[in-house]
Amino acid sequence: MKLIQHHDVITTRSNRLSIEDAIHAIEKLDGQNKYHCIIVRGFDLAKELCLKPYAQKVIPYITNIKYTGSVINTEDAYALQKIYHNVTYFFVQTEQARELLVESLNVDGQKFRLLYPMIPEEFKVVDSRPRVKSNTIVYSGKFASEWYIEEMLNIFARLRALDLNMKLNIAGNKFQGDLAAKKNELTMRMQQTEGISWTGAVSRSAVIDLVRNSDIGFCWRSESIDNDSSTELSTKLLEYGRLGKPTIVRRTKLHESILGKDYFMYAETEDEVVEKTIQIMNNAQLYRQESRKIQEACNKFGYEESYKRIKETLWSFNKDKINVVFAGHDFKFIQSAIDYFVVQPEYEVKIDPWTGHNKHNEEHSKHCLEWADVIFCEWGLGNAVWYSNHKIKGQKLIVRMHRQEIETVFPVNYQLDNIDHIVAISPYILEEFHRVLKIPRSKFTMIYNMINIKKFRKKKIENADIQFNVGICGIIPSLKGFDRALNIFENLWEKNQRYKLFIKSKLPHELPWVLKREQEKLYYDNAFSRIEQAPWKNNVVFDPSGDDVNEWFRRIGFILSTSEYESFHLAPMEGMVSGSIPVIFNWPGAETIYPKKYIFENEHEMSAFIFESKYDVTSIDIEKYPITYFDENKILKEIKRTNRYLSSIFI
Repeated sequence: MKLIQHHDVITTRSNRLSIEDAIHAIEKLDGQNKYHCIIVRGFDLAKELCLKPYAQKVIPYITNIKYTGSVINTEDAYALQKIYHNVTYFFVQTEQARELLVESLNVDGQKFRLLYPMIPEEFKVVDSRPRVKSNTIVYSGKFASEWYIEEMLNIFARLRALDLNMKLNIAGNKFQGDLAAKKNELTMRMQQTEGISWTGAVSRSAVIDLVRNSDIGFCWRSESIDNDSSTELSTKLLEYGRLGKPTIVRRTKLHESILGKDYFMYAETEDEVVEKTIQIMNNAQLYRQESRKIQEACNKFGYEESYKRIKETLWSFNKDKINVVFAGHDFKFIQSAIDYFVVQPEYEVKIDPWTGHNKHNEEHSKHCLEWADVIFCEWGLGNAVWYSNHKIKGQKLIVRMHRQEIETVFPVNYQLDNIDHIVAISPYILEEFHRVLKIPRSKFTMIYNMINIKKFRKKKIENADIQFNVGICGIIPSLKGFDRALNIFENLWEKNQRYKLFIKSKLPHELPWVLKREQEKLYYDNAFSRIEQAPWKNNVVFDPSGDDVNEWFRRIGFILSTSEYESFHLAPMEGMVSGSIPVIFNWPGAETIYPKKYIFENEHEMSAFIFESKYDVTSIDIEKYPITYFDENKILKEIKRTNRYLSSIFI
């Protein structure tokens, strides 16, 4: 969808936009911008647009429907029925309006979508004390007889007679209907009455200040406007309410559906208005109670809340594919997501493969950058630095971080304002990035690593001595704690020589960087020398690294995690899916991923747990935990939601 755009002023034949002029403007702008949907307000305009070839992308929002009691006249009902059948969706202001239209038009109502009045975010309580204690009533709006302007002035005179501290703030200068003829009389009355402050027509910010500096709102209207058949909600009530101002209103079904039946400030007569105003002004506990009640009830009418309710409706019109670039040097933990997005009809996917933490084909990256709607950096290394420094306005940038990033120079070189979302793979990692790098928590979403449940959910090999088979997947670098794994295994073998240690990993001689680091090389030389000299060396089995880990797990009873540090350590969780029991050394954050009963403080506890466990392949039910929390189908939906959400935010 396109961003909101300014356009040239369209000349009309009068100071009001006619239906003909409105249609001309819509068609001109649509021709220029090819809108996905067109939202229009007004019954007469909607009647004409529903006959146009582009009616399917028009969403009418009609609040000016005339009805008697709860009955719409036949002519209007016929026109509304035609609109309903010709459009894709139809906005209504309240649930009461929807119910009335369903009954009157004899339709199923599936096309109706609630679009409550939307109140700007400025109308919001900024502290916990909305009471000003100035004994001031506020009214902001039009001056019309059915809005009870004269009654309001009469009520104020009675209140002033009871309490000279009473004040009335009034904003507005639009006299309508019967009151247009009384403009001079009412103007003089408001200007000359002691305690009334009439500011006339003022800006929105001035209205907000006026309401903030008042105690209660006046929204008491005639019964012809507010009754049990009413379907239209006063925006003034919502503005006062979002600022925590108890507001005088008439009791109606619509008001009860918003404020509840026990709201104190309902009034049917002038006497009730006077009585309840005096009561709430002089009862601090009652004021706080009703202030909190109306504020909570009106909070859902902000722009952000409204967008959440209608965003799926709006985005259903967008048939354009979202272009997603995945950029990084290592996709092994995100490959399932890439494969998933490739086959989704609403996405196009390109890969920007980096050859190292900070090495890439810049020309290819530039091509990807120009093409992308959403950029997904797997690992927050040089890729995140480059894209955050080159991101184009309107694009969304997501960075998925593991743990390695925290020990590099890359995060300090991010253009953090250009990163829309950072995905952390565990709660601990999220908090560590916040603590160490001072990245605001508001930037983060926590989405776990994912597991292909179908791939790893395989039966164990029969007669394989599963209960004596201990596995470790990945022994490089030394932080993986290979020496700790050997200690655990040795302890077990000394108790029962049927125990075996299965090692699935690349070996040091396969990785040149290990041989170049003296400490790492010495560490592994000592470890392999120890194996060669041990009486249990024939019980240590080395299996080559590869994509057959799911088959390897079929003969593993216990899977070790002996690391000093991990961001997640996926292998033990994959093992759980296959029915292998995890045995986890308590590395920082382990408890945020794995059940505590599988986490241990030292090698002795780990070996004792394995030795004392009665592994029964027929009864073990360990796979439920990873299926519940880490199933790739669940995680992919979360990633898709993040992509879709970010790509739908207007700048």
